Amino acid sequence: MGRLRDMRGEEGASLLELALVFAFVYIPMLIGLMELAIALYAYNFVSHAARQATRYASVRGAQSCAIASNFPDCNLSPSSGSNPSSSDGSASLQTYIRNMGYPGIDTSQLTVTATWQSANITNPGDGTFSYTDWNTQCTTTDLNGNVCNTPGNAVKVVVSYPYTVAVPFIKNYSLNLSGTSQMVINE
Repeated sequence: MGRLRDMRGEEGASLLELALVFAFVYIPMLIGLMELAIALYAYNFVSHAARQATRYASVRGAQSCAIASNFPDCNLSPSSGSNPSSSDGSASLQTYIRNMGYPGIDTSQLTVTATWQSANITNPGDGTFSYTDWNTQCTTTDLNGNVCNTPGNAVKVVVSYPYTVAVPFIKNYSLNLSGTSQMVINE
């Protein structure tokens, strides 16, 4: 009989220990896993936004206004754009990305940087194939004297987004998520 009394007294201690383990271990781990899932979602958005902005810019080259004069942001380049006019191609791309409307993403925190690259065709001349690289940044005219958004040149877009990971009992830290995409201009 005395032995049963001793065992009943320890049942409450086990319940308290279980509550403490849930409060300080399991729940923070669960919240941490959810934060990492949201961080992966934000990274997926940043990567997708960079690809979409690159596609958007690549079809808005120097000849895009000839297709339709009311084409949004036609003739998009480092220094200009038309319909609506813009003083900076990166600003037009940032507006485009901010209007994509992904839930849970604070679009005011997005940073979009676009650079136009000049096509550089290298012909070794020793019977090997020539190749093209896009390593030279173009600000007004390319290596051949054409405008930067001439078909054959490239546009590179970098989208950055700061994401703060907040897990209970652990110091908050910020991740700088970044996505980069480059594509040759078509129109």
